[in-house]
Amino acid sequence: MMAAASHGTDAALQMSDIGMRFGDVWVLRGVDYSVERGSIHALVGHNGAGKSTLMKIALGGYKPTEGSVRIGGEALTYSQPAEARDMGLGMVLQERSLIQTLGGLDNVFLNAELVNRAGLVDRKAETVEGRQLCDRLGIDPSVLDRRVSDISQLEQELVEIAKALRLAQTVLILDEPTAPLTAREAEKLFDVMRNVASLGIGIVLITHHLNEVFAVSDKVTALREGSVTLSTPTADTNLSEVTEAMLGRRLIRVQREDTEPEADLVKAEPILEVDGLRVGEKLSNGVSLQVFPGEIVGIAGLAGSGRTTLLKALFGAVEATAGSFRLKGRPYAPSSPSEAIDEGVFLIPEDRGVHGLVLIHSITDNVILPILERVKGFGLVSRSKAQDLAVRLTELLGVRSRGVQQTVGELSGGNQQKVVLAKALATEPDLLLLDEPTFGVDVGAASDLITHIRDAVAQGKAAVWVTSDIHELLEVAHRVVVIAGGRVHSVISADDPGFEENHVLKAMQRPGRDESDTREGR
Repeated sequence: MMAAASHGTDAALQMSDIGMRFGDVWVLRGVDYSVERGSIHALVGHNGAGKSTLMKIALGGYKPTEGSVRIGGEALTYSQPAEARDMGLGMVLQERSLIQTLGGLDNVFLNAELVNRAGLVDRKAETVEGRQLCDRLGIDPSVLDRRVSDISQLEQELVEIAKALRLAQTVLILDEPTAPLTAREAEKLFDVMRNVASLGIGIVLITHHLNEVFAVSDKVTALREGSVTLSTPTADTNLSEVTEAMLGRRLIRVQREDTEPEADLVKAEPILEVDGLRVGEKLSNGVSLQVFPGEIVGIAGLAGSGRTTLLKALFGAVEATAGSFRLKGRPYAPSSPSEAIDEGVFLIPEDRGVHGLVLIHSITDNVILPILERVKGFGLVSRSKAQDLAVRLTELLGVRSRGVQQTVGELSGGNQQKVVLAKALATEPDLLLLDEPTFGVDVGAASDLITHIRDAVAQGKAAVWVTSDIHELLEVAHRVVVIAGGRVHSVISADDPGFEENHVLKAMQRPGRDESDTREGR
């Protein structure tokens, strides 16, 4: 990408020789990190590498054990909570701070309203300033006039950016800003980021998606175990170098040896048969498909296409309005998730923190939650059985923890997702339903998860895999089913000439659909 215009040689953010210790544990050692005015600097690293701690130090939330921070050339003293903000540093968190029932303008000025001499909110002045801000950032000002619940995920992210930059005009930190966005929306966000940088503002981009680093950043810094392992202009490095700097090893991409499952498995009866499934307006034209033992079937579709609805119907979490299922040759009509689990079906949900895990409970308690009856002894849960199972599965999946009694909420995102997979495998499922199984985890954890899921499927299980990452889908799936217009638009096998990204993306498109639909509306 073209570098943003220079606005002087001083850094917007300068963090020098940062060290941070919690008790006897050093989580950061000797970290130098700077963001030049008018540039976009990507910060990457696996979960637990120290990215969040480093940014909390920049925000003034933590005072470093060693080192110094300067914002716009001024030293951060940690004398008051809002000091960094007052010096011009703002952050847009991955978890949105917007109030859904208020309009965009009200959110931009929330807790920092403009008041007139009578002490009343000056709506006219807010409107003028809000529109000027949108114009500077290249944002459609109509987002200010609509309720947040009525605007797209991209527009919500832009309102967050406008809100942050109104008060902080030196440094902007963006934490996983594309997480809820489609690929096309992400490109639009990148344009806004470039507009922000052109104003002389330094941008920190925290992301797990390394393709975004090369799409939009001027410089990239990688952290591993609290130390800088790479810091260079983005144009001077490549994906392999960045990945190796993050992980301490080269990422070995797991490739299929064959384009189809084992021949004897293909000859077996399908594990799953779906015939004419309809669910309200989401899957209104009927979906039919088959999934065989040893096979991963990928589901592709735009946001709003019904991908997640399909999985929820298969898991008994939503009611089908028409159609039928067969599981291993028998009629299958789950009325609840617990019934689906009893039948050998398990869903790994998109939002692990809400639907996949109980964050305040231990690893063991989470793993055994769906199989309490199986680990009972004399009518009570056998803690030894439960712990033995949790230890076996977490060791198999390589969960990094202090032990299976550690609270799940203390784990990194990648290790949390491995606990979700352990929980699924504990039920001994015949069919795994996977909704964005690598979402929000670093590339190393994603590679591990893919390997473990493929290993499970190779033993005769089957999987239905939903993801917005088409590259990932083509890597893992034996067939890709494209859902569009509430029906199966096409089925593309791995040995088909059309089994490539552009072809799948083209098949996903359909007239009259706006890709800005929310993830939640799928």
